[in-house]
Amino acid sequence: MDAKLKRSTGNWAVGDKFWDREVERELFEERIDEGAHLLLVAPRRIGKTSLLKESARRLSERYLCLYVDLQKAQSAADAIVELSLAAHPYKPLWDKAKGIFQNVLRENVESIKIQELGITLRSGLTSGDWASKGDKLFEILASYEKPVVLLFDELPILVNRLLKGPDYQITPERRQTADEFLSWLRANAIRHQGVIRIVIAGSIGLEPVARQAGLSATLNNLTPFHLGPWDPAIAADCLRALANEYSLKIDESAIEEMISLLGVCIPHHIQMFFDYVYQAARLQRTDHVSRELVGEVYNRSMLGTRGHMELSHLEERLRMVLGPKVDLLALDLLTETAVMGTLGADVATSLAREHFNADWEPNLREVLSILEHDGYLESRSGSYVFVSRLLKDWWNARFGFTYVPLSKRK
Repeated sequence: MDAKLKRSTGNWAVGDKFWDREVERELFEERIDEGAHLLLVAPRRIGKTSLLKESARRLSERYLCLYVDLQKAQSAADAIVELSLAAHPYKPLWDKAKGIFQNVLRENVESIKIQELGITLRSGLTSGDWASKGDKLFEILASYEKPVVLLFDELPILVNRLLKGPDYQITPERRQTADEFLSWLRANAIRHQGVIRIVIAGSIGLEPVARQAGLSATLNNLTPFHLGPWDPAIAADCLRALANEYSLKIDESAIEEMISLLGVCIPHHIQMFFDYVYQAARLQRTDHVSRELVGEVYNRSMLGTRGHMELSHLEERLRMVLGPKVDLLALDLLTETAVMGTLGADVATSLAREHFNADWEPNLREVLSILEHDGYLESRSGSYVFVSRLLKDWWNARFGFTYVPLSKRK
């Protein structure tokens, strides 16, 4: 194989670095052409943002694609501000959009830096008028000369914040706030059907978050679009192309070992593993990658401190969705599975009873549902196992040392 591929060092891969997702991209763009509003469903690091960015690049001649990152948004008003800022590079749109904020913008608005502009726009919104200003913004977008695709990244994180606040408690007031935001977005999607397409993605699942508060009905206009891991053959070709780019001679047995150790071919993990192998080879002043070197790198780097920096986000995102109390049950379930290899119903029930009394069953059901939805565990033959061998081994290395399995407790 003569193909070459440079390492992807950013948060996403586009252009020449967008490796072999052509079928998924074509299916995604078909849905856009059909006017669907999409909910992108996939585990962390699978390549959701790369798919959004690459599709936006390729669709740019026929659509206006606005990428709206809501990771830092704390309120519905913040979402309106971020959507407004996404229109800023397009002068005809921006000239109309800034009129919505004429109460705070002055004549010299073009001289304001983009960071300061966000603060200024936020000051022009109140808790009561964000929806009306958002409606006007959608109307402006709908009048654009091209159809518009709104790519909302990390919208589930914003909804999770609206629902739970800093103390992770779903109150009636917070539920109403989240309901108002999701219902507003749904209403505009329906109102501008065929002119504006909405795509929602995030590092946590929106459906489990909405279900926790009984708000699943607000998502019924969204079509799920599932993005899975690479096929092992595609992952192997990616590793060969990376090796060709950096003049490494990588044994086929080494490629097989890398894929076997990962267990599931998540694109970011493939890139991460190759990067550590490449560094190790350079430090040893060799251009040859053997199966033995792969094993050393896996144990030292992938499961070590450097791997911790890359994988700890999985633990953090889980805590964000579940909160500090239910999160402890999830940690025990995952650690039990990592140490013992499988998680049976009887063990899961016993662990849930340790954490909760009368309400153990709904909490266990909710936790297992989220662990499945977000790609931590999958059900096989009546038991749960880790989807990713890398995540299983990393979890065991991080938590297994002091954990006593249920079967060994006195």
